Amino acid sequence: MTSQAPNDTISAIGTPPGEGGLCVVRMSGSDTFAIADRVFKGASRPSECGTHTIHHGHVIDPRSRERVDEVLMSVFRSPRTYTREDLIEFSGHGGMVPGGMILDVLIRSGARLAEPGEFTKRAFLNGRIDLLQAEAVGELIRARTDACARAALRQLNGTCSQQIDEFRIKLIQIIAYIEVTLDFTEEGLPDITPRTFLDQLRPVREALGRLIKSSHETRVLRDGIRVALLGKPNVGKSSLLNMLTARDRAIVHPESGTTRDTIEESVDIRGVPIVFVDTAGIRKTSNRVEQQGVIRSRSELEQADIPLAVFDATSPPDDDDRQLVKMLSGRAAVFIFNKCDLDAYDPNAYLELTAGGRWIRTSAKHGDGLENLREAILETARFDPAGFESGLVVNARQGELLDQAKTSLDRGIGVLEEGLGAEMAAVDLRECAHRLGVLVGKEIGDAVLDHVFSRFCIGK
Repeated sequence: MTSQAPNDTISAIGTPPGEGGLCVVRMSGSDTFAIADRVFKGASRPSECGTHTIHHGHVIDPRSRERVDEVLMSVFRSPRTYTREDLIEFSGHGGMVPGGMILDVLIRSGARLAEPGEFTKRAFLNGRIDLLQAEAVGELIRARTDACARAALRQLNGTCSQQIDEFRIKLIQIIAYIEVTLDFTEEGLPDITPRTFLDQLRPVREALGRLIKSSHETRVLRDGIRVALLGKPNVGKSSLLNMLTARDRAIVHPESGTTRDTIEESVDIRGVPIVFVDTAGIRKTSNRVEQQGVIRSRSELEQADIPLAVFDATSPPDDDDRQLVKMLSGRAAVFIFNKCDLDAYDPNAYLELTAGGRWIRTSAKHGDGLENLREAILETARFDPAGFESGLVVNARQGELLDQAKTSLDRGIGVLEEGLGAEMAAVDLRECAHRLGVLVGKEIGDAVLDHVFSRFCIGK
C-alpha cells in the first residue's frame, strides 16, 4: 500500500457482492473529475457540478461509446469529503456484473483499483480522522450486534481519541519541564517538586486505568462469548440450542448420538454476541466416528469462554456425568438440570455432584428457564453492560499499547514516589507518551498502517 502515489486516483465497489437493489462504485483522487468527464453523460459535465449534488445520467465506455449502466452520480468536492479529496460515487444497478463493468471503465480511463481500506487510510493521512477513529470504521462494519455498533460509533466521534491525546500532551508538557530544569539549572526557574508532578500524573493514571477496565467490557462486544454445550448423548443439548437460537439448527431425535460434529450459532443477548456450540455427546464409546466427535467436544471445552454442562435430571448421574464434572473442575461453568417438565425430574443427586456450582433448571422442550440461563451466561462472563457505555472497542493492537502505556506510567510514578529523580522518571513518561501517540496514530510507521488497513474491505 505504501508504494502507491499519495494522491493518485483510486476506485472500488463500495457495496457487498451479490444481488441487490444498488451497486455503488467510488472514486477518489486528483483526477476524479477528469476521469468522470470522460465516462459520464448527463445534463452536466461532472467537473461543472457543485459539491454534494446528485445527477442522473449514464456511464459510457469511452472506446465504444456504448452505455454501460444508468446511474445516479453523487459529487463531493475536496475538502468536504470522506477522504478530503475530490470524490464521486456512481450508484448503478445491483449485482456484481453492472458494478464490475463500471469499475472496469473507470480503471481503463485512468483510475486504479483501491487496496483494502485505502479510502479510510486516505481519510486518516489527510487528517480527517485519527487512527482510533479509522479502526472504529472497521469495527462498525464488522459489528454483530446493535450494542457493538453503538460502541464503534462512539469511538468514531473522536471523544476517546481526544481523551487519550490529552493524556499524551500532559505527559509531553511534564517531560519538557523536566528537561528544561536540567538544562538551565542556574537560570532561577521555579522549583517544582516531585509531588507537583505526581499530582498531575496520578489523575492520568486513574483515567487510563478506567479506560483499560472499560475496554475489557467492550472487547466482549467485539469478540463475543463462546459458549459450549456439553454433556452425554440425549440429555437435550441440541434441543437447548434450538430453543436458544429460535431455530431448528440441530437435529433432535430420540436415538442418542445424532450430533457427531460441532454446530455453531450466534445469538444476540442484551447486545452481546454469544456463539453457542452444540457438541457431540461426551461418553466412552467404541464407535470410531463418535470417538472423533468426542475429541472435538473436548477441544471445544478448552476453547470455550463458558462451558454449559447439560444433565438429564430424570435419571441419576452415571460415570459419564461424573467424568464431565471432573473435566470442568476449576472452570467457571454453568450446570443445567434439564427436562424439568417431566414427572421423573429429580435434581437432588446432581446438586450434590455439582456442589458450589452455578446451576439452572430448564425444559428445552417448553423453554422453561431459558431467560435465567441467558442471565447466568452474562453473569458468569462477568460482563457489565454499563462498562461499554464510554469504553474503547479494543483490538489486539490497541489493547497491547494501552497496557504498555499504563505499565510505563506506573514505573514513572514509582520512580518519583521513591525519590529517585525526575530525570529518571522522564524516561518512562516518554515511553508512555510514545505508546499513546502510536495508539492514536500520531507516531506510527507505514508497516503498522498497512497492517491496520489491510483488514478492511476493498471500497471502504
